[in-house]
Amino acid sequence: MRRKSPSTAPADYVLLPVEAYRGLQAFYDELIGVAQTIDPVTPPASEVDATEQSRRRALARVFRLWADQVHGNLQAARSD
Repeated sequence: MRRKSPSTAPADYVLLPVEAYRGLQAFYDELIGVAQTIDPVTPPASEVDATEQSRRRALARVFRLWADQVHGNLQAARSD
């Protein structure tokens, strides 16, 4: 008698439970919020020195890049 091999997902994607997907979505939202807090689109009325502003922008960029990676994974999970 032939044994059926268990069905496996192709190696190019991973199936996520709904709760994991929602957790990633919440994490993405949090990363974007942190980036916007660190470096808001409209700077506050008080002037921040150029060095501090540069540091904030660099740190916010790291959070935005991280958020972009999470967003890409969410898009891939959603398309499957």
